[in-house]
Amino acid sequence: MRQPFEQMPTILTAEEIINKAFKDAEKVEVVLPDKLPALLKGKRREAARIKAGEQASASYLESVVKSVPSIEEIHPFYRELLELLVGVADAKSALGRLSRAARIIREAARAGSYNLRDSRTPTAAGKARRAFFGRMSSLVRRAGDDLLLIAALREKMKDLPTADPSVPTIVFAGYPGVGKSTIVKALSSAKPETRTYPFTTKEIIIGHAKIGHMTVQMVDTPGILDRPLAKRSQTELLAITALGNLTSIIAFIVDVSEANEFSLKSQKSLYGEVKEMFSGRTIIVFFNKIDQAIPEQLESAEALFGKCDRISALKGEGLDVFQERIGEAIRESSPAA
Repeated sequence: MRQPFEQMPTILTAEEIINKAFKDAEKVEVVLPDKLPALLKGKRREAARIKAGEQASASYLESVVKSVPSIEEIHPFYRELLELLVGVADAKSALGRLSRAARIIREAARAGSYNLRDSRTPTAAGKARRAFFGRMSSLVRRAGDDLLLIAALREKMKDLPTADPSVPTIVFAGYPGVGKSTIVKALSSAKPETRTYPFTTKEIIIGHAKIGHMTVQMVDTPGILDRPLAKRSQTELLAITALGNLTSIIAFIVDVSEANEFSLKSQKSLYGEVKEMFSGRTIIVFFNKIDQAIPEQLESAEALFGKCDRISALKGEGLDVFQERIGEAIRESSPAA
């Protein structure tokens, strides 16, 4: 699938729209009979120029509005991201004003056409055309800030990683270095997609795997679910809210060997925060790097987290158990899956 904002076209600035309208009007060609009176020739020529200017301005503004996916119909995951990166209310207001500007430009074009009919001289016909272009230019310039906002929306939203909200989703959590991305890469049926969300400097990894008859997507979110709440910005907290609309299962990965330099107690503290943030979601804990852990570390991990499935992602050990547990959890949370 494609994410809803991926195919938005480049948005022109107000001045680019105005310049195009004038150029299109200059280039318009009208076939006129030689015997036609000069006044009628002038009227038809100016009418064609007004039409060309209307098309380049009003029609373009309408196309901009249509190019933005329906905010009411997109999945809550993408709507939350839109709120985070642009602001839903601001986007709706800008789209509403652009629609209104297009409507008024069309009204101005009709008024210009009426004035043409009443023109008694070619000079008067030219004046009616200039009046329309003056009104059109003013309206487009007034819409300039709204065009810039939609252009910014496009830039921020079009490159978001493609995540399919209709597919069961496993979001990985745990401190850096616990092996989350290793698991995603090991289980993915194809090379995982790596792209960067605007709210983190690190690449998001999205892979797909077959578990039983189900296709699931696995999301590793470095920079989001890998450190304590107190160290997250407001933007990152909003990003976590967005992830909540995408998530089916949270896979919390613990490095029982503590090779990533985060103690088991610190990892348990982060687990508690993730559990609180995703209240109501199923969270499954997995002990990774068991091949590097000593018995005392495994005992300490079980004392903190209870008995959990053990894996060694780097060696590919226990990944079949990981898939089984994830599959069971998805079927329990979604009986139809």
